[in-house]
Amino acid sequence: MKQNFLIIVSLIFCVYSSAQKIVQQEKCPKIYKTNYTEILVEKYLTISKNDTIKFNEIRFECVFLALYTHKVMFDKFGKWDKEIYPNNSNLPILLWENVDLYSNGKKYNVFTTGLEEWKHIYASVMVFDKNYIDLITDDSSEKENLIDYFSDLIKKNKTYRKNFYEEYRKMVDKKKAGTIKE
Repeated sequence: MKQNFLIIVSLIFCVYSSAQKIVQQEKCPKIYKTNYTEILVEKYLTISKNDTIKFNEIRFECVFLALYTHKVMFDKFGKWDKEIYPNNSNLPILLWENVDLYSNGKKYNVFTTGLEEWKHIYASVMVFDKNYIDLITDDSSEKENLIDYFSDLIKKNKTYRKNFYEEYRKMVDKKKAGTIKE
């Protein structure tokens, strides 16, 4: 009897310890409709013709949808200029070219993307000047302003506006239809 009790207690301890590890590994225990848990500046890596290219991206962790940076740009500047499909991805990076973010005449090229996984979600943005110089580097004088700018757009996101989702769905459906025909 005493041996059975020890086995049961050991099993409960093991299950509890495993559950604690899973909870600790969750990147997003909560998601936010118009907020995020943290902002990270990370390297975005891509491969082009056997070359690895690195850019800096601003990630807004634990947002409600990975599409949020797409949506806030669409709401403010209209439809994107290009869709870029990275290798092995069904979802595009969207590009707005020559947008005047601050209404001061200075033009920017803005790429938006995001990631949704089981316990991790983020929306992100990469920003370049008109010559495609990365503006989210540590030595950039614009980095903090850009972080604040997109942070503010996400916090003020009008979730009831659905125009972006309709336009995005059309584009994704069209891409799927073209893939099926090929």
